[in-house]
Amino acid sequence: MMKSLIAAVAVAVLGTGAAFAETRVANSDDCLKVAFDLALVAESKNLSNEKLDQIEDLLTRMETHCDAKQFVEAAAVESDLKLILAKE
Repeated sequence: MMKSLIAAVAVAVLGTGAAFAETRVANSDDCLKVAFDLALVAESKNLSNEKLDQIEDLLTRMETHCDAKQFVEAAAVESDLKLILAKE
């Protein structure tokens, strides 16, 4: 489940050459790169299926905001994801 989301985000980011940006991003490619990097962090942790489902939902929401160029909203979801991942 998580791997399919990572693959979808990776396809969206592939070839962009976008540098990692912390919360403030200037375009959809950078925003999607942040989501992809968070997905990699989540995958590297030993998380319960419940947490993985929660993270997957948030990553999907973040990707939707990135695609819509709603970077403030994407940053809010990023913050939520970082809080969850920091607790694990």
